[in-house]
Amino acid sequence: MNKADISWSFITGYYYPKFLTVLKGMEWDERYLFLREMYDDKHPENVWEERSDEPIKDMMEYVGRKDYLHFFCMGFTVNDDGYYTVHEKMREMIYTYRTLR
Repeated sequence: MNKADISWSFITGYYYPKFLTVLKGMEWDERYLFLREMYDDKHPENVWEERSDEPIKDMMEYVGRKDYLHFFCMGFTVNDDGYYTVHEKMREMIYTYRTLR
């Protein structure tokens, strides 16, 4: 395993359960806004586009196809040397997790 893979293994093992705990505790409208912001931060050139009158439903269908892990990974940048950056929205979520305990 290379250093980036080791970092991803740590990140998913340590942070992902916390991510799910906080995310699934959100109301649907709050969850939609959070996921949309994660998506937009990762894809500033191609931001989330609302395609119907039911954007929350659309987002949940997208999550159903991609899984929450897809959004979770948007919250990190892992370099080849194994060093990683936790992006702002993910840092906010981890802080929220700490206040829940």
